[in-house]
Order: sequence, then C-alpha cells, then structure tokens
Amino acid sequence: MKKRRNTFDYERNRKRVNRKKKKIPDIKCDQIKNAWDMKKSIKTNLKEMGISIDPNKTIKLPKNVPKCALHRDEEMEIEKTPVKKYVVDGLESTSKLPHKKRMTMSDEEAGFCVYMMDKYGDNYEAMTRDRRNYYQETEAKIRKKILRFKSIPEMYGMYAEARQGEKGVSSS
Repeated sequence: MKKRRNTFDYERNRKRVNRKKKKIPDIKCDQIKNAWDMKKSIKTNLKEMGISIDPNKTIKLPKNVPKCALHRDEEMEIEKTPVKKYVVDGLESTSKLPHKKRMTMSDEEAGFCVYMMDKYGDNYEAMTRDRRNYYQETEAKIRKKILRFKSIPEMYGMYAEARQGEKGVSSS
C-alpha cells in the first residue's frame, strides 16, 4: 500500500488556526477557571488539578483480568496526588450541594390544562372526548398532566389568582 504524499493545504488559514490553538478555552466552572494557568497546556493543567482527560489512560486495567473481577467496587489508587487538590475538593463540595429541581411545563401544555380544568373541572373522562385532545390522551395521562400543572407553584398560582379575580368580579 502506497502512502500518499503530504500536500500543502491552501484553503486553510494557518494564522487563524494557530491563534485558535492559543486561545483561552471557554471554561464555565469557577474552580477550574481560577486554577487555570495560561502558560501550560490543557493536559498539564488538568493533570495538576487531578482531573483526567481520558479515564481509560489514567486508570489502566490489566488485559488478562476476568470480567467478574472488573465489577468489584475496589477503587484503584492514582500514583501521583494533584498539585492543585483544592480544585477537586471544590468540585466535590459543589456536587454534594442539593440542587433545587425546577419543574416546568410548556405554554401549550399549560394552556391545555387550563382549558380542560375550566371546562370540565375534575371530569377526566369528558376531557378524553374533547375536541382539543389532539394527541388522544387517556384519562390517566390527562390526570397526570393536570397534577403536574398543579404542582408547579408559579403556573398554578397565576391560574388560581385569575380564577379568584373572576369570582370576585362576578359576585359584586
């Protein structure tokens, strides 16, 4: 098999390519961004922080190991401790913080729920036969969707306030 000779690529702007290589990587994580050293390569920076680029190269497994041995929960120790250990500690501490789960629903689904609740109340069987039930959802699916709508305080709060305002206006 013959090797093809390397040819010069006239279409590539080499100045732009080199500038792009030297450009600061876009880092969204504050711990990594603060510890980043511009004079060092990506590989060296991550190695000093104790972060692996490729875990397959970092933790090498012997080739002649039975599969049952690979599934054990034994952790393999990495030979060198990172220079900037505070980065890994910071990442671990932020990952352990509880995250507030935001429940959202599209405006289309919310409109569907509002329409159905206004027209039928809690009669889910009638909701299944409505013309606006385009996706032919069953009683259970509509019930789950409406319960999810009610569990989102921002959306259901606006709906409840609007209904209270309508009742107050009609009774006076």
